[in-house]
Amino acid sequence: MTAALPWVVLALACAASATPSQTSNKHGSVWPEAINDLVYGPSWPNFVNKTQRWSTYDAPTFDLVFLPETEEELSQGLQFMSKNQIPWLVAKAGGHGYSATLEIVQDAVMINMEKFNYAKLNTDNGLTVGGGASFRDLTAAAAAGGRELTIGSCPCVGATGAMLGGGVGRLQGLHGLTSDAVRDVRLALWNGTIIDVSADSHPDLFWGMRGAGQNFGIVIETTFETWPATNGGLQYDAFMTFSADSVEPVIEAMNSLFPVNPNLALVILFAINAETLEPFIAIDLVYSGPAEEGQKYTQQFANYSMGLMEEMIRWEDLGDKSAGGAIMAKCLNGQSHSMWDSITADVDVPTFSELLTSFGTLVAKNPGLVNSTVLLEIFGQQGIDAHPANFSAFPHRGELNNMVAIEMAYTDDSLKALSDDWARSWRDRISFPAVGGYSPAIQYQNYAHGDEPLSNLYGTQKWRQRRLTDLKRRYDPHGFFNGYHAVPRDVADWN
Repeated sequence: MTAALPWVVLALACAASATPSQTSNKHGSVWPEAINDLVYGPSWPNFVNKTQRWSTYDAPTFDLVFLPETEEELSQGLQFMSKNQIPWLVAKAGGHGYSATLEIVQDAVMINMEKFNYAKLNTDNGLTVGGGASFRDLTAAAAAGGRELTIGSCPCVGATGAMLGGGVGRLQGLHGLTSDAVRDVRLALWNGTIIDVSADSHPDLFWGMRGAGQNFGIVIETTFETWPATNGGLQYDAFMTFSADSVEPVIEAMNSLFPVNPNLALVILFAINAETLEPFIAIDLVYSGPAEEGQKYTQQFANYSMGLMEEMIRWEDLGDKSAGGAIMAKCLNGQSHSMWDSITADVDVPTFSELLTSFGTLVAKNPGLVNSTVLLEIFGQQGIDAHPANFSAFPHRGELNNMVAIEMAYTDDSLKALSDDWARSWRDRISFPAVGGYSPAIQYQNYAHGDEPLSNLYGTQKWRQRRLTDLKRRYDPHGFFNGYHAVPRDVADWN
């Protein structure tokens, strides 16, 4: 039986290309001749296409877009902008950074890294990935050599940006976080200086890049460790749907899977049928191994499922094909997306049952929120916990049982206050220690809204906060990289 999907995937048309002209800006500065032809203003027909981001919620604004083609050009641009106090947005790759903190970046230069969109597998099986590459680019290069590593669920997300905040994903039970696989990073600092960062070169910064890296520079390229593809690269994928009245036994079945097998990953959606406005549950279950082993887990949900699609999918195609293409629907740019997340020890049955009911009531009264979802990601922890707590700046080892992300999506901005109030109240309720299981509450910064205490994102340990603050002072002394969950430059400012 095949379940109908309530999502519609739309395509964006690309604007025509044009040639830039000599460019000045409201800061009164004229760009150097050597890179002027790489800078475009709003009159350029392709300006909107090159500056558009995934979300319009509390968004940054841009006067210019800078498209460097080499690291030397990127360096020259950073030297010019820092000298003239011209703000820029931390480089765009996938454009999926959606924290509300980005609103502080106004009338800025968008640095678009599309010319650094490459990924290549080296002879030593290291994977070198340009700062403009998406997860789709990364997986194609790795899979061509029969290799794999942890990636996020959405193939359109920029691989570098996700890595900088940690990088959770379906294979983390086997291989740890995306950032755990980093061998070295080539980085452009605020003043255009380019450095190589690894365990042997700038080791303190290497520690900070993996979990808080958006604070310190622009990544030109990253080299990752890879592993032989599990099961020859074939993974079992089962997409199941459930009615809202099955929420309690479905959650109980999910909780019975803890601790999660390292080969197993579940992505759960509370969603709304676009035609009936009825809430329902969808589960995408992926097992890195033979179908008969994965089906043992699918069977735990069989008594409640309204529909099941199952197939073997190649690792590199999971993002595009899994969940019947539902995940790909989340790649559409230009809507307002506000995200509110929490990490919980398990999935509290009464709380999440009430959450689904409340969600359905909200959307029934406000159909403009029909594309909103509540996402739960339940992945293995063994690969992450194989590293000590001080391995990197990522602070949540041993605490990632269940990640909850409430995503409010709409095009009518009059729904903003209503959706914010609803999502914030549920985020806070889920994060309460009696429900979430952690005290103080913790959040995964790649999914965070931006109003959380920074200690929730980066860790409460004083040694960790002092180390991050020291790195911020040394590598971003003027706060050019403060747009996304900025690490304080004073230890007293941690909250």
